[in-house]
Amino acid sequence: MDFLKKHYEKMILAFFLLIFVFLLFYLIDLSKSTNTITKKDLQIPAPDPNYVKNDFSHKKYQINYIFNKDCVWDKSTVRSDKDNIYSDLLIPYKCARCPFCEKVIPCDYFYGSLDNPRHCPLCNKPLPRPFKDPDDTTIIKDGGSLDRDNDGIPNVTEIKLGLDPDNPDDALYDMDGDGFPNVFEYKEGTNIQNAKSHPEMYKRLQLLEFRETLLPYKLKTVVTNNKKEAREWDVQINELQEDGKIKTRFKYLGSSLEMDKTNYKIVKIEPDYQEERRGGTIVKTDRSKIMFESYDGKYKITMQVDKDVYSPKPKAVIEDLANGKQYHVGSGDDIVMHVKYKSAKGRDKTETVKYNVVKVDRKGKQVIIEFKDKKSRKVKQYSITAKALMPRIKQKVEERQLNEEPGRVAPGSLEAPPGEAPANISSRKKKSRKF
Repeated sequence: MDFLKKHYEKMILAFFLLIFVFLLFYLIDLSKSTNTITKKDLQIPAPDPNYVKNDFSHKKYQINYIFNKDCVWDKSTVRSDKDNIYSDLLIPYKCARCPFCEKVIPCDYFYGSLDNPRHCPLCNKPLPRPFKDPDDTTIIKDGGSLDRDNDGIPNVTEIKLGLDPDNPDDALYDMDGDGFPNVFEYKEGTNIQNAKSHPEMYKRLQLLEFRETLLPYKLKTVVTNNKKEAREWDVQINELQEDGKIKTRFKYLGSSLEMDKTNYKIVKIEPDYQEERRGGTIVKTDRSKIMFESYDGKYKITMQVDKDVYSPKPKAVIEDLANGKQYHVGSGDDIVMHVKYKSAKGRDKTETVKYNVVKVDRKGKQVIIEFKDKKSRKVKQYSITAKALMPRIKQKVEERQLNEEPGRVAPGSLEAPPGEAPANISSRKKKSRKF
């Protein structure tokens, strides 16, 4: 124990010395081992794949195949009735260059009506109408087929007729006075210089509006005579005559009355007396009603005391585009049109064409008329709508000055371009009349 006490410090130093020697030899061995490490030993081994390999050269990854297979593009359609220019931004739209500003604009702007040309949306100048359809790819070999003023009549034809191939207005003149403009007769294939040769007369007609006919009758009172049976009641109806006088008629259940060229009979009477307080007094008001029905059962009319009465038969206003004359017609009425021409001997003659109105169709916005050919005995029916079948005739400057009258309303005020409906194609009621 004395030895340990005397030499314990030396023994601790010897222990640490042994550890130091051991570590020294370890470091020497470690340094020698690093010289034997290669690049292969430092590489990380690749893990096993956990995905499916794709062949991107396959057709299912090709753009053309993806967009064409089982892919149906929505067809581009108009957004409104007046929108003729539309596209889905994938289909190229047909365009042309404006002759004034030389900007590219849609071809649709070049196809205005003859008497109402469309304007360039960029420079706002009236655009000439092409003499060919843009879809027609036929090459014009005959120089005489050209239309220099773009009025719809070729140059050669205008020169033969004595028209000006550089004046687009003469296409809307009426050379033979038959009520049809020159360009319309040219397209219809009739003789522009002969009034006897003209298109069918109904093509001059255009539907302007529908109207309700105010009947000249008004129910004044229903008297029950303190009886329960309707046949014993009396009905007083006032009629406003053409001379302005009022004629009183007394009717009863089952009696007849002719209104708007149709015979009606009273089928029902509904007496209705109501008391109303006006100020400090009580007033008895008659609000009775009577019901009429036509003998064929097609039409019904209800009259109420002191109320206006309208015919159930619709009326239409049709205009002759040649002279501005208006026809107020209903079913069964006639439309009579005239054309003056020169006979072979130079005598003045008049051709009269009569159309009968078959139906005034408010739902279909049309008027059905028919024409009976006396020679062939055939009956033809035509539909008159708000779509003008021909452009309105344009008068020459000198003729227009002679025909101008103070206070005269120009026919053009009711004009609608071909293919468009007038703004007033609606129902209009006349002002109420008191009697």
